[in-house]
Amino acid sequence: MNGTRQRRSCEMVQPGGCPGSDCSALGEDSSLGKVAAWQLPPELAGHEALQRFLLENQDLKEAIRQSNQMLRQRYQEFVGFQAVQREEKDFLLLRFREARDVVQKLNAERAEMKRQLEQALQEVEQLKGSQKVSGELPATSPRGSRASGLGHLLSDMQKEIPEPEEADTTTLTQELAEPTMAPGQETQQLEQHQEASQVQQQVQPSNVGLKQENGVQLERPVELETLQGSGDSRASSSREAAELLQRRLKEAEEESTGLKQKLAAVQDEVATLAARAQDAEQQVQALRKQLEQMTEDRASVKAQVTSLLGELQESQSRLEACVLEKKDLEGKAQAAAEQGRRLAGEAEALHKQHSVQVDQLRMQAQNLEAALRVERQSATEEKRKLAQLQAAYHQLFQEYDSHMKSSLDQEKRSQGMELHLEELLQQLQQAEEALVAKQELIDKLKEETEQHKTLLETIPVLKAQADIYKADFLAEREAREKLHEQREALQEQLEQLRRDYDKLKADTEGATWALMEEMRNRHWGGPPPVPQPAYNMAPGTFQPGPAAGRRRSIPEEQPDFCCPKCQYQAPDMDTLQIHVMDCIK
Repeated sequence: MNGTRQRRSCEMVQPGGCPGSDCSALGEDSSLGKVAAWQLPPELAGHEALQRFLLENQDLKEAIRQSNQMLRQRYQEFVGFQAVQREEKDFLLLRFREARDVVQKLNAERAEMKRQLEQALQEVEQLKGSQKVSGELPATSPRGSRASGLGHLLSDMQKEIPEPEEADTTTLTQELAEPTMAPGQETQQLEQHQEASQVQQQVQPSNVGLKQENGVQLERPVELETLQGSGDSRASSSREAAELLQRRLKEAEEESTGLKQKLAAVQDEVATLAARAQDAEQQVQALRKQLEQMTEDRASVKAQVTSLLGELQESQSRLEACVLEKKDLEGKAQAAAEQGRRLAGEAEALHKQHSVQVDQLRMQAQNLEAALRVERQSATEEKRKLAQLQAAYHQLFQEYDSHMKSSLDQEKRSQGMELHLEELLQQLQQAEEALVAKQELIDKLKEETEQHKTLLETIPVLKAQADIYKADFLAEREAREKLHEQREALQEQLEQLRRDYDKLKADTEGATWALMEEMRNRHWGGPPPVPQPAYNMAPGTFQPGPAAGRRRSIPEEQPDFCCPKCQYQAPDMDTLQIHVMDCIK
């Protein structure tokens, strides 16, 4: 039974209800984490997640080891307590057997003394009968009184025997019948209870006999004196019987004294054993509580160990997943390393090629810079020529204005001026074509510069130079746009002058001279004077034909003919026109 309980306790210590040797991998000699750590490649040794899993595994193993150690300590304490209780129980059973033997011996002695007492009573009765039959002595004689006193003494001894102390024997048997073993020994407890009941039944008459003997001992000296006082008057048979009874009484007194001492010692020992049994019962109750607490703790520790085992299995699965992932990552890392080496070679080749291209582009940029300097110089020269052309144009315009003012009557000069103007227009057209060609060349150079700029984005110096070139090109473009606007304005002015000139020429060649000559012929009848017209022509402000327009609108005007310059009132339109011409001159 003890071996079965120990095996159950060992199985209780193992988590998950597994047998002892099957779960040995979770103790101090567990090689789960060590084998996993030994099987790990060196690349995963420094992995953070793996280190965390290993630490969790180590913590779980340490917790399981501490739990097993604590359960072993509790189990050893419980086994030690069971051994102590077993020793105390064996000691109590030994003392109980000794007490039972003593009680049986006392019962035998009591039965023997009772038998002797009955014999003495019979002898006393015989003595009384012999005295009554003989009739030698009266009822009040000393012998009769002594015999009657002895008979009354014996009867009083039987009456004065007190009842057995059932409470003491019951308490003793109950204390001895208390269970002192661990749970699971109900059969032994029932046997002990039956034995205690039998002992109680045996102890009660023994106590009665002992107390009867004590009563006899108290009254015995008086009876002995009575028997000694009446010994001389008795018969020889009565004297011998009295002497025999006295010897038996002395022996019984000595035995009763020894039995009394033994009974007192047994009662003291029984009281001590009862106190020890009570203490043992309290200890058993405390140990039962501790056992219940240990059972609860074992259940909680078992649940914790089960959860820790689940977490350990989960961490082991995670570790295996990490190992697989690490292998996959190693393959990817090797492929990436190969690709990196290949890309490094390609990058080095591209770097060399780019260096060559950069050198070529740098040389092209230097060439372009030289070309831009040449173009800038040519553009400056063109600006200078354009300024000279503009100055010549202004001078020509002034000359043309003065010529228009001074040579309206000189057709040949005007024709020469037209030829000169055509030449100037041709020169202007040539200059415009040259500017267009330069603009196309500049645009082409700008496109090439933009292309080279996209190729040289990584070179800050060339980028800054390209920005400078762009700013120069924009400035030149703005200058060209301004020159183009000025040229268009000059062209418009020239066209306006040409229109004005043609219109004025047509007007002057037309009806003006004929009309004036007709009017002169009509008014004065003399030869017409040579007209000397003078026109106030300003650049861009000449408005020809007001007189002709006025002449065309004569029939529609009011009859108030007034000179707009000097407010002269003319009688008719012809007179007013002549006056106006003279007033203008």
